[in-house]
Amino acid sequence: MNPRRVEVTGEITSIAYPGTGNIPVVRARIKAPEGEYVLAFLGRTTVRCIEVGSRVTASGAITHRDAVPTIFDPAYTVLSDG
Repeated sequence: MNPRRVEVTGEITSIAYPGTGNIPVVRARIKAPEGEYVLAFLGRTTVRCIEVGSRVTASGAITHRDAVPTIFDPAYTVLSDG
C-alpha cells in the first residue's frame, strides 16, 4: 500500500532534536484542525525557521508510526512565528 499525500496547516507545538550518538532526525509536532501530526526531518540535527509557536503548512506522504500520523521529509512553508 502506498502512503497518501496530504497537506496540513497548523502550529508547531513541540520539537525534538537528536541527542549525541543518535540517528539524526528532528521531529516536530504540528497541531492542525484535523488532528496532530509528526513532521520527521531525516538526516537533520536542526531545521531552520521552525520553532515552537510557528505556524506552518507542510505536505508529503503520510504514514503511521506508533499509531501517530507522520510525514517524513515534508515540504514546508513557514506562515508566521508564534
